[in-house]
Amino acid sequence: MVLPPTETRRLEKDELLQIDIEFFTDKYGKKFVRALKAAEDGKVVKYTFSPSETSTWIVRGKKREYMVIPEVYCTCRSFYQDVVISRETNMCYHLLAQRIAELRGLHESREGTDQDRRQMYIEWRRTD
Repeated sequence: MVLPPTETRRLEKDELLQIDIEFFTDKYGKKFVRALKAAEDGKVVKYTFSPSETSTWIVRGKKREYMVIPEVYCTCRSFYQDVVISRETNMCYHLLAQRIAELRGLHESREGTDQDRRQMYIEWRRTD
């Protein structure tokens, strides 16, 4: 799920205008509205772990936190069912929320150790 450069530039603007929101809503439907709300509500977190300096993105959903590999994968059921199995779409709203938050600087940054990461991955990798 790589956003086209024109969409990336549009999302990077200081302020999204109504015409921008309508453009993305026409293209992505309710998924865009949910993703934008998640980003604006601070539900996207980028963890950086040391000493490896690896990072992991998390989007807090309705039921739990979902691990997102930007532009590639999400641990949510919707990604598995709608993207992998039925191929109805190329992303879930968590992937879109992560990208919006990253481009607009709306994500929270947290730090932890590599040991913390191993513990967190057990929970984040679940797909239920």
